[in-house]
Amino acid sequence: MAMLEVFNSQNEELTLAQISRALSVPKASCLRHLKALVQTGYVIHDPDRKVYAQGPAVLALAQRFISQHASVLSCRPYLSRIADSTGETAHFGVLLGREVIYLDIAESPRRVRAVVGRGDRSPAHVTASGKAILAYSASETIDAILRSGIEALTEHSITSPSAFWKEIAITRKRGFGTNLAEWMDQVGAVSAPVFSESGSVIGAIGVAGPITRVNESSVDEIGRIVCEQANEFSRRSATGQFRA
Repeated sequence: MAMLEVFNSQNEELTLAQISRALSVPKASCLRHLKALVQTGYVIHDPDRKVYAQGPAVLALAQRFISQHASVLSCRPYLSRIADSTGETAHFGVLLGREVIYLDIAESPRRVRAVVGRGDRSPAHVTASGKAILAYSASETIDAILRSGIEALTEHSITSPSAFWKEIAITRKRGFGTNLAEWMDQVGAVSAPVFSESGSVIGAIGVAGPITRVNESSVDEIGRIVCEQANEFSRRSATGQFRA
């Protein structure tokens, strides 16, 4: 699984040596696993250029996940409305361990925008989506993240457990989470939670954009827009119009 995850938008193709170094795995062991992944279609190999890349079986696996989780397909209209209303990139993310993974996006129409890709991951403690989800999660979930350490990604990152609990309380009170240059210096974000039919939090939808546009002076208005769509998304879930 680590071999599959080593490929990303910056490293779409890698040599055996590069994969071995990235994972600190001996070349012999690395090659053995790669051969198995090639045989099953999860990795493809170009023998002429001696590079590896993710294979079509990865897409097939993702499509099966999407077909089984209707919320992923159902979020698109809400993301489009948010992107149109705010002019920023909208996204839907879920919590996976201590990270948020983004399952769908609607890109900003602006030339200068935040870039969020489907499948991208970011630490939950420094993202608006992570805070929005954690604010409505069990305290044990938050404790587990805090125990594993909340490192600083920028000078604005929260690294104190007590300060993070205060941030979670603020997020719950106002109904949306914010990230003002906590994950990346030049990026701001606002996200609101989405709930299932049973009332449990299943993810968060929101926006990310340049900090010059998504900042202290704009988060309340952006938060209002995001919360409206998140609430509508949750109401659709509550009526049983989709099943996660």
